[in-house]
Amino acid sequence: MKEIKIGAILSYLTIGCTMISSLIFTPILIALLGQKEYGLYSLMIVIVGYLSILDLGLGNAIIRYIARNRAAADKTLEASLNGFFLRLFIGIGCLSLLIGFFLFSHVDLIFGQSLSEEQLEKAKIMGYIMTISLAMQFPLGVFTSILQAYEKFIFIKLTTLLQVIIQPLTMLFFLLQGTNSVTLIAIIAIYNILFLALDAIYCTKVLSIQFTFTIKNTALIKEIFVYSFFIFITVIVDKIYWQTDQVLLGILKGTADVAIYAVAVQIVLIFMSLALAISGLFLPRISMLVTKENGLEEINQLFIKVGAIQCLVVGYILGGFFLFGQEFLLLWLGKDFIDIYAIVLIIMVPFSIDLIQNLGLNVLKAKNLFKFRTVLLISVAVANVVISIPAIYFYGKIGTAMITACSLFIGNVVIMNIYYHKKIGLDIFGFWRKVGRLVIAFSLAICIGKLLWELTKPPISWLSILLYIFYYTVLVAGSLFWVALKKEQRKEWIEFFRKGGAKLWRPKS
Repeated sequence: MKEIKIGAILSYLTIGCTMISSLIFTPILIALLGQKEYGLYSLMIVIVGYLSILDLGLGNAIIRYIARNRAAADKTLEASLNGFFLRLFIGIGCLSLLIGFFLFSHVDLIFGQSLSEEQLEKAKIMGYIMTISLAMQFPLGVFTSILQAYEKFIFIKLTTLLQVIIQPLTMLFFLLQGTNSVTLIAIIAIYNILFLALDAIYCTKVLSIQFTFTIKNTALIKEIFVYSFFIFITVIVDKIYWQTDQVLLGILKGTADVAIYAVAVQIVLIFMSLALAISGLFLPRISMLVTKENGLEEINQLFIKVGAIQCLVVGYILGGFFLFGQEFLLLWLGKDFIDIYAIVLIIMVPFSIDLIQNLGLNVLKAKNLFKFRTVLLISVAVANVVISIPAIYFYGKIGTAMITACSLFIGNVVIMNIYYHKKIGLDIFGFWRKVGRLVIAFSLAICIGKLLWELTKPPISWLSILLYIFYYTVLVAGSLFWVALKKEQRKEWIEFFRKGGAKLWRPKS
């Protein structure tokens, strides 16, 4: 449990550093590269990201099956599984090289109408660099998944935090020397390899993880691939939701619109990382609980408890963005990027519900019941792409954001809540009783905060935003105390603060 608690703290510290880095670094990046060059840089990261689906969902399979094997304490089978996964990912890395080099040698066929000759040449070089990096990341990623299965979250999160700090500083140094997007892509590629190599060293030198390259359990191998297939389809769905819109905008509209949508998605993904910082740590634990007869009761307790914590985090930040997002964007990036406000809110309102229930996905993974969700979401995602094309043509960025939001609400929220309740046995009614009180508390604080802002109409400045964020925080705390907490809980907190205050102010003898 120590690894999970400290891992959660480090996760939020990493997210905090990522947010600060994005806040400071993104406007500098756009200013020094230009909006179109930044759009090209973002577009190439998205395109290469599609190659990551060659993971085939096997990264999750490593965590699940190694964690499950740890409960059985079969070291021989574990070594066989380690060797099987490593050999498989070396093959996937080689396959990604072939596909990536073929794809980027024909990049002009995809973006020839919307990109200039110079942009096409840069796109080709960036694609080759990221493809080579990705091919090396596949086998190295096996070691990271093993560390997760062993619940070594402190080491994983520390190295991630280090990369979050060092990488943008290195990029900034080269940017100030007048470099272009190609060099920035190379820096990202090199750091990705280096930090995964640290995980490999920790696995082999500290944990002394063993590898054998023969495995005779064909039934287990078949089970692994069936499990991975549905995770793989889910990864494709995620790519459709968060990256295909940018590609379609690049094809139909150009890199300027891609730049705006890319920053909007970046903000949405920060919301996502805040929510998943905790739930992502519980897959190994849930994989062990599902083997117990009374494990569902403990899983339900976790589902409600973690969901409430995620609601506190996501609700606070989403409310703050609703209140001060426009002013923040004007100060941060300027009026050319103001459309980000509408895009983020349109997507985040339905997506927030999916985020606070994310522990349910870990339950599906642990129980190997991903098939229904996979079939559902791939159907919704395909419809999303088909409808997004005319939506982009007629309504641009806002149109595709609306289609994405509707897809998220229908598939990830409405239908999945019914499935969680009927098939998995999760306490959805208990979840919404707990979270519903939090939602009412946040809604009250947001309404009062909006009224306060409109009545006072402060000048738009960083100081006024920070001051009103403080007011909003006080409103949230008060609203949560009086609305979200039950009478007995309020008494406990009052008693806690009374004793704490008395202890603090008691004179020393």
